[in-house]
Amino acid sequence: MFDTTGFWRDIILSVGILFIIYTLLKIFVFKRFKNKDRAKEVGLNIALVLGIMYLFLRIYILIDFNLPDVIPAGNFMLSNILNQTLQVSVLALATTGIVLIFKTSTTTNFAQGIIATFGAFVAAKLIQNFTLNYTEMSVTTAVVLSMIAAAITAFIIGIFVDSVIIRNSKDKTPVGKQMITMGLVLVLSGAMPLIFGKILLPIPKLSYAPNIQFTFLGANLSITVHAFYALIITVVLLTILFTALRFTKWGLGVRATASNELVASMMGVNTKIITAMSWAIAGFLGAVAAVLLTPNATNVSVGLMTPTQVNAFMAAILGSFSSFLGPLVATVLIPVLTGLLSLVVPLWQNAVVYLIILAIVLVKPMGLFGKKVAKKV
Repeated sequence: MFDTTGFWRDIILSVGILFIIYTLLKIFVFKRFKNKDRAKEVGLNIALVLGIMYLFLRIYILIDFNLPDVIPAGNFMLSNILNQTLQVSVLALATTGIVLIFKTSTTTNFAQGIIATFGAFVAAKLIQNFTLNYTEMSVTTAVVLSMIAAAITAFIIGIFVDSVIIRNSKDKTPVGKQMITMGLVLVLSGAMPLIFGKILLPIPKLSYAPNIQFTFLGANLSITVHAFYALIITVVLLTILFTALRFTKWGLGVRATASNELVASMMGVNTKIITAMSWAIAGFLGAVAAVLLTPNATNVSVGLMTPTQVNAFMAAILGSFSSFLGPLVATVLIPVLTGLLSLVVPLWQNAVVYLIILAIVLVKPMGLFGKKVAKKV
């Protein structure tokens, strides 16, 4: 364990200094601007960015102090960050699904993780069948085919949840929808052991080839082939999704529904298809994330996606539910900070990251990228 003497003292001191500077600017400088609120928002954003940058700098100094003759601090820090590639990829897929549903259905889907886990069970069963009956099939082919089947299964479940369950429920308020998704968690949690059995089901990595070695900024780094494939799959899926949101009729419908579902419906947008597809795509992304994550968890279990779902909600809160970019930035920050803080406070790194998120949300309730929306009356 690293010697952390003075670490938290310096962090608290830097936060205090930033707070004092921001307060002085708020009292004496920001009021001189024509748009005072905008000036305060920009100032607060700069203060938050400086605070996060100082936290990374202080961790770098800590590493440099504790490993002076073993490995360069920059190399060690970059290696630690690179080790979070798989977690970042999985979290990005899960968070995007949650934000997509929130934008079109104005609710948080607590069943996102359990639907994804159901897909992972389907994939594990298929891999088991491929291993027994198609011995000549490569591991990569088996995992990819099973991942596609899992994603399609979760896609169908997403459509079913929105089109059959939520649409026919008596309480269609955001809270009512949340309660329905919580009920789905209970139902699927109990159903999965009955459907798939209680025998532990593994999902192998996409590849067991030697790690990919490369040099970056003078540091010799490596990444597992599985994590590299996971990153590629995530980038491809999210690129397709955001391209569709930006340039297709469905994407225009999503933006219209997110703005005002009632008005969008009156203007001819089929909001039922929009919301159903959002739930389906969220399920699709979640299932892919679950299959990619399972090799790190050894086996598929009912609670497989629970930590990821918690972090996905945290990322959405930190980045703001009102945008896609903010949560994606948060999906990088959370795993990276968690990995680096494990050097400072082993076993408590998750709690510390959540406290940091809480502190940020307290001073900026709309999230890092959130904006107040002025509604016309």
